[in-house]
Amino acid sequence: MSYSNIEFVTVESSEQIELLARLADEIWHEHFPGIITYEQVDYMVEKFQSAPAITKQIAEGGYTYNLIYSGGVLSGYTGYVKEESKLFLSKLYVKKEMRGRSIASEAFDLLEGICRENGLRAVYLTVNKNNQTTIDIYKHKGFFVREEKCADIGNGMVMDDYVMEKIIR
Repeated sequence: MSYSNIEFVTVESSEQIELLARLADEIWHEHFPGIITYEQVDYMVEKFQSAPAITKQIAEGGYTYNLIYSGGVLSGYTGYVKEESKLFLSKLYVKKEMRGRSIASEAFDLLEGICRENGLRAVYLTVNKNNQTTIDIYKHKGFFVREEKCADIGNGMVMDDYVMEKIIR
């Protein structure tokens, strides 16, 4: 799928999964220190965004991942899963140097289109309570805080998040 100079490429091959895992490692280590500890970043990348984890999410969890290219440059990725009446946006990350180029806006347009095509009434996601810049972006895009959620992810760590949602009309 392509929007202007932004292209969303569905991840299908093991090579694409490996590329995605490397990109996730890079973005997470750039973005999350200061929000969560380095130890938790390492743990979460291995648990949720390593090649084996992504492979399992696609094969068994119904996830779709897209690599996002802007002007031919690998710029970010999305990960989502269609549920009965909603779309769960598990991941939307853009490399630091590619932010501010409407990539996230194009991704939101894509996700809202998927909702409309599939009769899904909302997009929802989780975001760390301390990730204020991202929370502000989601609010600007029409999301609201639906609830707070603290999930034990093992190894003595938790994800202390807001669940945010946007109703699709």
